[in-house]
Amino acid sequence: MFIGNSKEDIDQEISNNTWSISVSNEMNIKLSVKDFKDFFREVISNRSKQIKMSNKGMLFYVWFDWQAAQLRFNLISDYDSKLPFSCEIETIDNLEPVIEEFLSFPYHDGFPVEDIREEDEGVEENNNPLKIFLCKING
Repeated sequence: MFIGNSKEDIDQEISNNTWSISVSNEMNIKLSVKDFKDFFREVISNRSKQIKMSNKGMLFYVWFDWQAAQLRFNLISDYDSKLPFSCEIETIDNLEPVIEEFLSFPYHDGFPVEDIREEDEGVEENNNPLKIFLCKING
């Protein structure tokens, strides 16, 4: 985990502190929302202990990246509350909707080629705000 010394270190924090979870369709049916909630509870607890040593506030956030079929999470300093996304976002204080979206995704093994027509130029664009679980961790 990298904790920067100033707002100029945000890009390095993003680069060093981003993690992702991918699963196969077979593994996905064996997992539950509770499994992920327990995992993230431990991650937040662990990061809280590490942050206390730095005496800084950090933002921990989780989102589902459907284009990569990954559940992603990151930790950045709380110099301001703006998260590094260029799309419209909706911050939420409950992990369940993000996890449920990940678990209900049908393409963990990849998008079937036959479902993508050449004239579509790939997957249609999603205009809904990206749901992001956001939690502030104080040092």
